[in-house]
Amino acid sequence: MSSIAPLRTILKSSDVEDPVNIYLHRTLAYGFVRAVYRTRITPDMITMLTVIPGLLAGAMFLWGTRGAMVAGGLLLWSSAILDGADGLLARAKNMSSVYGRAHDAMADVVVAIVTVFPAFLHIYLSTRASVYLWLMLPTIGLAAMHMSLYDFYKELYLRATKPGRKIEDVGEDELRELSDKAPSLISRLAIEQILLPLSQRQQRLMSWMNPVAWTQSRTIESNEQVAQVYRKHNLGPLRLWTVISSAPHSYLISICAIADRLDIYFWVRLVGMNVIMLVATLWQRHATQATNR
Repeated sequence: MSSIAPLRTILKSSDVEDPVNIYLHRTLAYGFVRAVYRTRITPDMITMLTVIPGLLAGAMFLWGTRGAMVAGGLLLWSSAILDGADGLLARAKNMSSVYGRAHDAMADVVVAIVTVFPAFLHIYLSTRASVYLWLMLPTIGLAAMHMSLYDFYKELYLRATKPGRKIEDVGEDELRELSDKAPSLISRLAIEQILLPLSQRQQRLMSWMNPVAWTQSRTIESNEQVAQVYRKHNLGPLRLWTVISSAPHSYLISICAIADRLDIYFWVRLVGMNVIMLVATLWQRHATQATNR
């Protein structure tokens, strides 16, 4: 097997990543991928591997001692790094597929469930403030909304600015067809229980928040001229969307866990991130209209 391609050639695009993710997470993930590149380890194996440190991190948050919180934060951070390694290996070996994306989404959901709820429980047990219990579900729901919006605009940006790029996000009809042809029960469940509901929620959300962008996502055909126009108007708001994506979530909660101040993560997530979402939404609507014109 030939040597692994340089990191810059197997990133989706530096435009759609926040700086910490590019220069820290992706660099560390690339080091891991280089180590396993010539082995029989597959991207799906790495995807499943991300769940293990996530489960251990959740257990540490429930344990709640000072040392356990440090260990939990480091474990969750390692899970986030591995979460980027599966995609890098898939692109390096030309093994990207909708099934791989579905498996990755399923692993992300599992890690989120086993870490976020224990994190909120730890905040409550540490503070005994009932406000954290009352606001837990709204905060989690809004965080999921942030990441869904980022994922939508990221994929639309890549589709518009990367002519000839292999498309990983497909519509509901294609997802149902792929589910019928799924090579395994896990693949079918990942598509039917993760990707398909995500696509449906995104459609409802975008039809309400930015229907023009939703239409673009279904009809746009990229070429060099389209890429130039789309990048000109949409790079700015996309940079802001990256701030509320899953990567900042993972290292923010990890750092706050290590410091045993998950309450700081809570308020940043609930207040700061929603302010950013509001600004990004208004900016994006203007950018979408400018792009259409």
